[in-house]
Amino acid sequence: MTPIITLLTDFGLRDPFVGVMKGVVAGICPEARLVDLTHMVSPQDVEEGAYQLFRATRWFPAGTIHLAVVDPGVGSARRAVVVQGDRYLYVAPDNGLLTLALRGDPVRAVYEIVPGAYTLPRPSTTFHGRDIFAPVAAHLASGVSPQQMGPEVSGLTELQLPQNRGCEDRFETWVVSVDRYGNLITAAEPEALRFEPGRVEVGGRSIPLATHYAEVSEGSLLALWGSDGTLEISVRGGSAARVLEAGRRASVSIYPAGSA
Repeated sequence: MTPIITLLTDFGLRDPFVGVMKGVVAGICPEARLVDLTHMVSPQDVEEGAYQLFRATRWFPAGTIHLAVVDPGVGSARRAVVVQGDRYLYVAPDNGLLTLALRGDPVRAVYEIVPGAYTLPRPSTTFHGRDIFAPVAAHLASGVSPQQMGPEVSGLTELQLPQNRGCEDRFETWVVSVDRYGNLITAAEPEALRFEPGRVEVGGRSIPLATHYAEVSEGSLLALWGSDGTLEISVRGGSAARVLEAGRRASVSIYPAGSA
């Protein structure tokens, strides 16, 4: 099977950083198939990167190598790691970027990357994506075992994220992301609720639950279960983020059907 390497970064598309990483991979493992997840994570926003990685990784076949670089601590004492999960390998800085993805892919082992045979010589202090992470991912795709990248270590840095809170008459959640349409993506999943939801509240605004966008009139607010299986708040033909003046980490309350 052709090895697959996915790429997620905050490098954007203006500069050649992503292309350079792909060039490094191609020079080591030309048969690898490279798949871009996104390179438009907000600069240095590890939390946003973690959520986007979580959204995308689970759709890939077992054995995929997920290469992720959102790395404000590049050049510091933070570790570079290879994580072996039940289904996937991850190559990333140990800064919380893998927090959400690993909740659905239990960790078997973590290896700290030691610069050497499987990295570029004399890694810079500002571009580990090119000098460390890309070559390591390429060597893994070529069949080198994760154990060869460095010693096995314990523990990974985890992001400190808000927690959902549920009770009989309401469920409290939070906005984890705002997509390019202005939809507010929450952390609420239907199986976590103890009741049939009927409406949500954000910033004092009551919003009905719907099954699809056309169920409400143009410009109206609605809440619905999105394609990722979590609750989203939208405006038909508009931006919920703009209408509600809400963004990531905004509080969202979900209420049972028939509640006032």
